[in-house]
Amino acid sequence: MINEDLIIDISTLSEWLREKRPVTVLDVRPLEQRQEWAITGSVHADIYDKLKNGDQCAFDGVPLNVDQPIVTVCAAGKTSLIAAKLLKQKGYSVYSLRGGMKEWNFAFDTAEIVLHGIKIIQVRRSSKGVLSYIIGSNGEAIVIDAALDPQVYLDLAEVNGWSIKFVTDTHIHADYLSRTRELAEVSKATHLLISNAGVTYPFTPIKHGDMLSVGNAFIEVIYSPGHTLESTSFKLGEDAVLTGDTLFIDGVGRPDLKANTDEVIARAKLLYHSIQKLLSLTPDILVLPAHLATTVRLDGMLIAASLKSLKDKLQMLKLAEEEFVDYTRSRIPPTPPNYLTIATLNKQGSYEGYNSADLEAGANRCAIA
Repeated sequence: MINEDLIIDISTLSEWLREKRPVTVLDVRPLEQRQEWAITGSVHADIYDKLKNGDQCAFDGVPLNVDQPIVTVCAAGKTSLIAAKLLKQKGYSVYSLRGGMKEWNFAFDTAEIVLHGIKIIQVRRSSKGVLSYIIGSNGEAIVIDAALDPQVYLDLAEVNGWSIKFVTDTHIHADYLSRTRELAEVSKATHLLISNAGVTYPFTPIKHGDMLSVGNAFIEVIYSPGHTLESTSFKLGEDAVLTGDTLFIDGVGRPDLKANTDEVIARAKLLYHSIQKLLSLTPDILVLPAHLATTVRLDGMLIAASLKSLKDKLQMLKLAEEEFVDYTRSRIPPTPPNYLTIATLNKQGSYEGYNSADLEAGANRCAIA
């Protein structure tokens, strides 16, 4: 029987980290699992096998601070509980993270910015560096790239006095299950997608140059293929552009998923021209991406950068087309786990019968840095 006094859930740990409370997050997974993805700011003890074998001396030589609580973490919350019990016997204030990294997959916080009276809320899934958005004005809102339970976005809309008018995705995601269709159903919002989205469920098509009206906000649709053939960006006046997986603040989107060699080259060229299209926007416009190449620190700080700063920072944005294609092809990261299954389910708009935590476990591998 599990001792609940030794258990902490993701919402409580998230709150502690946001509040910068003194806590040691101790990762006891095998090193290769930690290298794949980890909680930002956590420390590692390479004692997984010792814990599994019941070694009572597993923590001998592991430096730990007795003056602050310790939260142990493993893949699913079982080995971390063994670690917590052992540390408890040694006099530490300790908790095991319920559900481990699989559950931490859903940990999030938010950041906000108001631009000319239009509020943008960035919803940030920490472990995968996934960013979604709710933009609201004058009682209406649009949700872009819903990546969490629909209730998260419904609650944010309610707190701000918004009715969700539109929902959409910047592209068909391959690293997490989109919750956009679910959100459309429960909120009764209009489900928008670029006309060539290729999904098997009904939606309202949009095209390059369309203008979406949300309260007092006008959002322009910018077709920006390359990462995928249906990739789309959304521009809020001259203030901000939501670039999906086309342009990040630390890289660009990979052009190779679900593509053969010739298709990768063609898509890398599309990506180059889409990025040039974005680089032609006003220099001070704020770039709001759908991902980071790393995990997200739960600090409530907006993840964004001006277009000008990205031009100065990212050398790949200064390359000519052929150089850009060669560079992106040479920097493609390992293939994300389960990406074909996830992309297929997102095209179907349903993942009934699948465990989302199992499918989505693992690091974000969408970026070329």
